Amino acid sequence: MDTGTVATVKVSELREIPPQFLKEVIAIPPQALKCCLADLPPNTGMWTPDAVLWLRDAVMNCPEFSMKVIKQDGSKGVAHVYLFAPESFPDMDRSINRQIKNADLWKHQKDVFLSVTPSGTSSTKVISDAVSALQLASGKLEKSFSDSAREPSSAVSTIDTPPPLPLPKPGELMDIYVSVACHPGHFIVQPWNELNNLYALMEEMILYYSRAEEKPVNIEKNKLYAAKIGDEWYRVIIKGILRNGFLSVYELDYGKHEFVSVQKVQPLMDMFRRLPFQAITAQLAGVKNQQWSEEASIVFRNLVEKKPFVAQIQAVNESTNSWDRKIVTFLVDTSLPHIDTWIHDFVSQSLVEFSKGD
Repeated sequence: MDTGTVATVKVSELREIPPQFLKEVIAIPPQALKCCLADLPPNTGMWTPDAVLWLRDAVMNCPEFSMKVIKQDGSKGVAHVYLFAPESFPDMDRSINRQIKNADLWKHQKDVFLSVTPSGTSSTKVISDAVSALQLASGKLEKSFSDSAREPSSAVSTIDTPPPLPLPKPGELMDIYVSVACHPGHFIVQPWNELNNLYALMEEMILYYSRAEEKPVNIEKNKLYAAKIGDEWYRVIIKGILRNGFLSVYELDYGKHEFVSVQKVQPLMDMFRRLPFQAITAQLAGVKNQQWSEEASIVFRNLVEKKPFVAQIQAVNESTNSWDRKIVTFLVDTSLPHIDTWIHDFVSQSLVEFSKGD
């Protein structure tokens, strides 16, 4: 009630507030205030995962904001606000509202729901037999960054696009790391065994672009570039060109949407196109397809984001662009000895509990 977060806790972790302190606790109003961004595009319906993830990254990466309240909806207890990073207040054109409104993040595409019905055989047995061979601990890879280049597809030029990332076949296992999560129907995974290669690539990009002379860039949508975000350089695709000199970009290795200044974009050199793009869009198998509630999304996010898992691939949806490929997968937490926790079981149980609460 003071931070606005939703969490799942054990009953044994709950404590009653001692009566002598109850009066003091009641005297302090709850500090969490529900807000929504004012004046967003009409008729957007359910937000696209792109818009959700961009807003999350924008507000989570900034330590503080200024806020201008436009109106208050007393019936719903929600304040309609304009949100500003400290350096942009009170310039309405630079508000979070205007940035996300002008970004090309609202185009709805039908979610790719493939076969997500668990098979009749015990998949727990499959994981238990195979997990001993899978290494979820961090360590140096034997192959070097330069060895990670793979033969490109005959339809794709290695000069234009990195080679496609090999994906397991349905039923196969894969060590992964969840970089960002929107809800069980949309999250981003990275191959665990390629993370060291990705770190090496990013170090090389930082070294190169910090010393290289800035070059004039002809910005085009749906083209690949290098972009400086914070202190690091990323491989990105341009998703939208805004009127205020900013670009909406998608990080092809981490699966995040960002806004960057045109001045912080440079050509992506050929040497940085050898490693396949690492971000893979995923959907959780074993759960019903639905519009996910705010509570279910937050619980799922807290459960999986920025954590390693074993993925058992259920289905793969190929695409011409490697960044548009999607997988349907089970996620298994093997961090505890002799215990495999299936995330879809936990999510399904949480949904039942949420519906009871309603």
